[in-house]
Amino acid sequence: MAKSTRGARTRRGGRVDVMQVWETPKQSWPAAITGMLIRWRVELVLTIALVVYLVWLPTGDRWLLTLAVVGPIALVMAVPWSRRFVVARFWCVVDRHRLRTCLRNAKIRTMNLDGALPFMLWARPTKTGERVWLWTRAGSSADELESVLGYIAPACYAREARLHRAHRLSTLVAVDVVRRNPLTKQKSIDSPLTAFTGSIDTTSAVEGSEPITSATVTPLPVRTEPANTGVRSKKSATASAAGESRPAVMVGGEDVSDYID
Repeated sequence: MAKSTRGARTRRGGRVDVMQVWETPKQSWPAAITGMLIRWRVELVLTIALVVYLVWLPTGDRWLLTLAVVGPIALVMAVPWSRRFVVARFWCVVDRHRLRTCLRNAKIRTMNLDGALPFMLWARPTKTGERVWLWTRAGSSADELESVLGYIAPACYAREARLHRAHRLSTLVAVDVVRRNPLTKQKSIDSPLTAFTGSIDTTSAVEGSEPITSATVTPLPVRTEPANTGVRSKKSATASAAGESRPAVMVGGEDVSDYID
C-alpha cells in the first residue's frame, strides 16, 4: 500500500511530481541523469574534446596522428607550472569520486533516512592537498562526516583527512584531504612580508628618530672620609655612654645598641 501510494504521488497523469523531485531527487530519472552529468562533467568534456580533435586531424599519416596526440600531452607534462596545474586538478576529480564512494560504503551512517548522500559542490587544490566542499542534506550533519574521516583518508590515497566547518552556516562543510606537509621541505618558505620590507630604505634616517649610539659613562667623584675618624659627635658620645649601662642588642650578629634610643 505504501509503495503504491508513493508511486501515485511520484507520477500524476504520467508526469513527474516537482515536489517529489525536490525532496527525493534520486527517485526521479531526470534528476538522476542530471546528477550523473554533473559528477562526470570533467570526463565528458575531455572525451568530447578528444573526439573532436581526432576528427579534425588528418588520418592519412599514422606517425603524424600519434605525434599530434602524444605531443601536446608531453608538452603539458614537461612545463612545470602546467604539470602542477594538471596534477592538482586530476586529484580534485579523483577526490570527488573516491569521497562519494567512501561515504556510500562506510560502516558509519553518512546518508539520511532516504539514502541520499551530501551534495558534492566543488573541489579545489590547496598547499597541502585538496579541499572538497559538501552540502549536507536534511537528516544528516557534519558530526557524521567527522566520524568517517578515518575512512576518507585511505579512500583518497592521502595521509590524513580533516573537517572544516563553516561558522555562518552549519550545512556547509569542507573535507581537507592532506597529501603533503610543506614544512618538511628543505626549501625555506618565503614570508609575504618580504614584499613590503624590501621596498623600505633602512639606510636613511627616519624623520623624528635618532640613531642609537653607545652610552657615555661619566665617572663619579670618589668621596673620601675625613682624616680624624676617631672624633665622634656629641650625640654619639652621649649614646655610647648611655649604652654602657644597658645590655647590648644583637641583631644578625651585629651590635645595634648605638641606633636605639
